[in-house]
Amino acid sequence: MAALLDSLAAGFTGDGARRAALDAALRDGLPHARSEAWKYTSLRALERRAFSPAPLSHAPVDPALVAGIPAPRLVFVNGRHDPALSDTAGAPEGARLLTMAEALASPDPREANVLERSYAQADEIFARLNAALAGDGAVLRIAEDVAVEAPVHLVFIGMATDGDLAWHARHLVELRRGASATVIEHHIAGSAHAHLGNAIAHVHLAPGAALRHARAQDESDRATLFTRTDAVLARESSYRRLDLELGGALS
Repeated sequence: MAALLDSLAAGFTGDGARRAALDAALRDGLPHARSEAWKYTSLRALERRAFSPAPLSHAPVDPALVAGIPAPRLVFVNGRHDPALSDTAGAPEGARLLTMAEALASPDPREANVLERSYAQADEIFARLNAALAGDGAVLRIAEDVAVEAPVHLVFIGMATDGDLAWHARHLVELRRGASATVIEHHIAGSAHAHLGNAIAHVHLAPGAALRHARAQDESDRATLFTRTDAVLARESSYRRLDLELGGALS
């Protein structure tokens, strides 16, 4: 088995659907050039690398890194939520911004539905790993006919540590009928590192909802990032997306 998959599997602590997702990823392994989806993206160098799971805590981060990013914002450092740097003030009534970990702590079993999705294709390797290993992320829910004027900022900071880390995040953006919002993702290198980030975003837009979504990726030039967005749009909804890829060794 590839060193990459060995190292990621070593940090697994789940069961059930998560175990099945990990078993599928380990069984099929990393895709190679024969896979149409990966024919132009070589993973040979990555498959020889090993990563440690991101720890639950991290060293303090200079607040100046996010001083220019207004509220409401959620900040994650090496994949872990940083309450000290986050600021959810200013979200209007009818808009909920919380972490995936907070959503999963809810007694409502529907909160965990987003983590139950399975990925059947062998070339969906990083989606399968995310399904097995994701522990946190951002959740934005906006009620019917609520217009959120101020952009919601999701900030992901990579910070150097003693070794290379891997983190897996799951995000959910859900707009009810007639709701509207703007989400801006910031991927920032707090210092030089060679971590692996693996994120999936689920976007659910009800009829007439409108979401503007921008992602600016300016990570360390040795970082590796995989990002997948699954969007479900009802009739007369609108999803406008812009990605700026400025950093990273592989993104």
